[in-house]
Amino acid sequence: MTLSRPTKIWFDTHYDSQSSGLYCIEQIKERVLDDDNATEVRDWRDADLVHLNTIPFRRRDLGVWWSSKPMVVTQHGGYHWWRSRHELLARPDHRIFALMRAIFRVTSRRPQRIGFSTEYTRKLAVERGGVPAELTQVIPLGRNESYRDREPTATEDPFVLVVVNNRNPRKNVPTIVETMAEMPDVRFVLPGKMWGEYPGELPDNAEVTGYVSEEELIGYYNRAAALYLPTLYEGFGLPFVEAMACGTAVVTTERGSPLEVCGDAAAYVEDPMDAHEHAALLRRLIMDDEYRQELEARGIERAGRFSWQRTADAYLDAYDEVLYGSEGTEREDSAEPLADRSRARSE
Repeated sequence: MTLSRPTKIWFDTHYDSQSSGLYCIEQIKERVLDDDNATEVRDWRDADLVHLNTIPFRRRDLGVWWSSKPMVVTQHGGYHWWRSRHELLARPDHRIFALMRAIFRVTSRRPQRIGFSTEYTRKLAVERGGVPAELTQVIPLGRNESYRDREPTATEDPFVLVVVNNRNPRKNVPTIVETMAEMPDVRFVLPGKMWGEYPGELPDNAEVTGYVSEEELIGYYNRAAALYLPTLYEGFGLPFVEAMACGTAVVTTERGSPLEVCGDAAAYVEDPMDAHEHAALLRRLIMDDEYRQELEARGIERAGRFSWQRTADAYLDAYDEVLYGSEGTEREDSAEPLADRSRARSE
């Protein structure tokens, strides 16, 4: 795919922190700018099109929102749409979430195209957030090619990898800690700074590494017996794709998007809060080589459906349609059904 005409694009990468959303938009930008007709501009006022990192709702978005610039958005997650209205009203911070929903309901009418990484998050936004369905499109996120199966799973000293970057309730951290306590003879490797700041006491088998480089993380993925991420809600879940690409079995829940992203390449717990059940499934993966290897093989195949280049190609199609009214050419190698680049239906 290539843009029909020379196009100046402003990317919303002006974040104060290294969020996962920033990481994703930077990956997309890098590959979009490989297109001969795409040029990045530093000021949105000079752009033919702006690509935002979320539906505009912050004060700094007001100038772009009030302008007439054609707008494409990558919408991450949608946690504020996840809970039902009844559940929101029961929360002490329900006013904040209600306000966010109201702002998103208004501002979501501004972009010409909004890309969601899964059908699950798209439907939440349409059904609970009032986002116009005709503006939405499912565009899966990708993975770097450096995430691949480089070395065998460690079976002499097996460990479980947990990749969680915050203590948001949806990450189900208390259940993760309970599961570790259920398996005192198994190492749990916990990369990232979050665990170093954990306010409670962790079991002795929790190996807190602190910050690790991407190369070190890929090494952990490769050697781990399983990635354990019993999420209560996940908009997409990059660790799932990264783990599968590295030949690592995934243990998760069917809540949110994991089932859509992982398909039959993951093992799913029935009760997201049952640490005893989680421990039993993890033990099976550690001890049953045939079962684990089957999931590893499925995961490698599944991960092949995701790439940042495909994600960028889908956005190039969207740019072309928004600016020039052309659909672009459908690619035979798109990751169906996730990489359907047609406008999502509203059924």
